[in-house]
Amino acid sequence: MTANHIFIAVLALLCTSSLPATAKTIQVDAKREPGMEWTSYETRTVDLLRNYRRKSIKTNAYGSRMDRRERGTGFFRTIEKNGRWWLVDPEGYLNINRGVVSVKPGAGPAQKKAFKREFKSTAAWAEETVEFLREHGFSGTGAWSDDELLSGVPDRISYCVNWKFMSSFARGRTRQGSGHVEFPGHCIPVFDPEWKEFCESHALRKMAEYKDDPYLLGHFFDNELPLKPRMLERYLTLPEDDHGHKAAREFIESRFGKGTSVKKLKEDDWQAFDDLVMEKYMGTIARAIRKVDPNHMLLGPRLYSKNASGAIIGKYVDAFSYNLYGKWSPDWKAMDLYSAIGKPLLVTEYYVKGMDIPGLTNESGAGWCVPTQKDRGLFYQSFGLDLLETKCCIGWQWFKYQDNDPGNTRTDPSNRNSNKGIVSCEYNGYEPLLREMKKMNTQIYSVIDHFDG
Repeated sequence: MTANHIFIAVLALLCTSSLPATAKTIQVDAKREPGMEWTSYETRTVDLLRNYRRKSIKTNAYGSRMDRRERGTGFFRTIEKNGRWWLVDPEGYLNINRGVVSVKPGAGPAQKKAFKREFKSTAAWAEETVEFLREHGFSGTGAWSDDELLSGVPDRISYCVNWKFMSSFARGRTRQGSGHVEFPGHCIPVFDPEWKEFCESHALRKMAEYKDDPYLLGHFFDNELPLKPRMLERYLTLPEDDHGHKAAREFIESRFGKGTSVKKLKEDDWQAFDDLVMEKYMGTIARAIRKVDPNHMLLGPRLYSKNASGAIIGKYVDAFSYNLYGKWSPDWKAMDLYSAIGKPLLVTEYYVKGMDIPGLTNESGAGWCVPTQKDRGLFYQSFGLDLLETKCCIGWQWFKYQDNDPGNTRTDPSNRNSNKGIVSCEYNGYEPLLREMKKMNTQIYSVIDHFDG
C-alpha cells in the first residue's frame, strides 16, 4: 500500500465515522430473498437532514450545476476539489451522474405488446423516454441501453458503453451465468497470445465513431469478471496445455525453480501473480482504447466483488465502475474501494424490488426486497445520501429502466421475475418510487453543499 493509499484509508475512517450525526433516520423493512423474514434498516432522506435548506441551483443539458465551473475540454473528465471528487462536463461545469441502466424497449412478449400500444414508433419511444428521465432528474443512461436510438433525440443525455473486451474475446469458451458470463476455472485468458491483437482490433472496429462524441461519459471494459484475489490457485487448475496454466507454472518456477509446490508461496507471491494478470488485462485494454480514443474516460470492468490488485485497476482508469449490491448503507464499502483503488467511484448497478407488484415474485436478481414502491424510493434517497457524504462518488446508475417480463425466458437467470424497473412491463412509471427519486436527483447539488458546508 502506497503512502497515498494509507492517507486515503485514514480519510475514509474519518469521513464515515461522522455520518450518523448528519441526519435523523426512519426504519424501512427489507430482506435479501422473498422467503426470508423482514429486518428493519435505518434509512434517511433529504427531508430528514438536520439544518438542511434547499438551494436553487441552475443546471444545464448535461445535468451539471452552472454555479461551479472548471476548464472545459469538450469531454467528461474527473477532478478533485476541496476533498470531493466531481465529474466535469464537456463545457466545464461540475456534475454528478444520475443514470438508469438498460434503457431500451423490452424484448419480452408482454413488453412488446405494450410497446405497440403505447408508442407510435421507436423514435417516439426514445423522445418520450428521454423527456421522462429528465423530468425525474436523471442525467444519463448506463450499460445495456439502446444508445443509437437514444442519440437521435434532440435533447439527448449522456451515456456509457460496455465494450465487452474479454467476454467477446473468450466467446465459445464461456457460458452464461447469473448476471454475467462465466469463464473456465474462473480465469480470464489474458495469457492467450492473441489477446493483445484482439484488443487493438476490437477497439479500432468498435470505438472510432464514438471518439468525438461529447455525450459519451466513458468506456466500460467488461462486466463482472472473476477478479477475486489469489488467482494463481485458479490458473493452476486449468488444463496443463492451457496458456493460463503454463503462465502460472512459469511464474512459480521463475521465482523458486522447477518442481516447487504452491505451499512455499507467501502472500507477496500471490499478490504478484494477481498484479500480473490485472496488468495484462487492464493495461492491454487501456492502451488499445487510447490508440483510438484519447478523449473519453476509462471506467474499467464494472467490478462486483472483492477484487485483486486495486492499485493496478487505479493505474488505468479515470474512475472505477462498481456494481454495488448487498449493502443497505454503502458508505463503508465505497470508502474501502476508494482506499484500495485511489480513483473516484461510479456505482453502475444497484436496486431494490417492491413486493407489491402482482405477477413479480422477485426471486431473481441481487437486489433487496422491500414492501412497497415508496420504500424503494426511500432506499434510493438513503443510498444516494450515503454515497454523496463519502465525497469519493461521482454518480450512480439504477438497475434498471423496465421490470423483468416473466414471459421472456431468453434472458439470463438474474432477470426473470423481478420488480427492478422505474417503469412496469406496460411502460407505466412507478410514481411513489419516482417521486422520491426526483427529490434526491433534483436536490443533489444543494445536498452536497449542505454536507460540504
